[in-house]
Amino acid sequence: MLDMRVEDYRISSDVNQVIVEKARRTDSGEISMLTDKKTGEKFESRSLVGYYQNLSKALVGIQRDWVLSNNGHSIKTIQDYKKAIDDITKAFEESIGLGEEF
Repeated sequence: MLDMRVEDYRISSDVNQVIVEKARRTDSGEISMLTDKKTGEKFESRSLVGYYQNLSKALVGIQRDWVLSNNGHSIKTIQDYKKAIDDITKAFEESIGLGEEF
C-alpha cells in the first residue's frame, strides 16, 4: 500500500488504484486541519485530484494539477510551463527515491 507525500500531494493506494489527494491550505498558508466529531482526532483537509491505474499515471495527474492550480507561480511562456513541470517532477522523483526518471 502506498502512503507518500510530494509537496502538498498525498498518494495512497488500495488493491485497485492509486489515489492522489491534495492538502488544502488556509489563507495564511497553513495546512487546514479538521477534527473527527466522534474521536476528536485531527486530520488534514484534502481535495481529490484523481484515481489512477499506476504511479506513472498519478504523476501525470499531479503535473496537470500543479500547472493548472494556483501554486504561487504564473505560467506565461512555454519555458515557464516546462520549468513548473520539471519542478514537480523532480520533487516526485526525489520523494519516491528510485533514482530513475519517469
